[in-house]
Amino acid sequence: MSVLDHQIHQLSASARKRLQQDEIDLTARRAELVAEQGSETGGDLVDQASFATQQIEIESIDRRLNRIRELLSATTVASDAPEDTVAVGSVVTLRFDDGSTEAYQVGLIEEQADDVVALTPSSPLGRALMGHKMGDKVTYAAPVGELSVEIVQVAGS
Repeated sequence: MSVLDHQIHQLSASARKRLQQDEIDLTARRAELVAEQGSETGGDLVDQASFATQQIEIESIDRRLNRIRELLSATTVASDAPEDTVAVGSVVTLRFDDGSTEAYQVGLIEEQADDVVALTPSSPLGRALMGHKMGDKVTYAAPVGELSVEIVQVAGS
């Protein structure tokens, strides 16, 4: 297994903590919904619609819980990288050839916090950025050909 393969299956400590809290919150919400379903005694259409709505929410929660548990069991916590080095969990600001800048959070979609777009380490750009430092110019293969970006800023997770 290469270093990159290992990094693809990592979460930052903050993302792991968010997922663990989501698991706790969703488990509690699921228990509330199940208890509500068990306490309903009516049989009219309104009660049936409420039951169906709750059942849909329970199924949605179950899918999300399965994904969270899968991630927590299949990923490791990314080790701390130097502050100016791109790693899993880093928020990296890039300057493109046209002069525009964009910020990305490196890692699985679960790394994404706030309005920063997730950039997976297995994507061509993500692969190219891993391990590079602020000020580096990085070239990567894109569907339209080779492109370059400059790393303007790197912040920890």
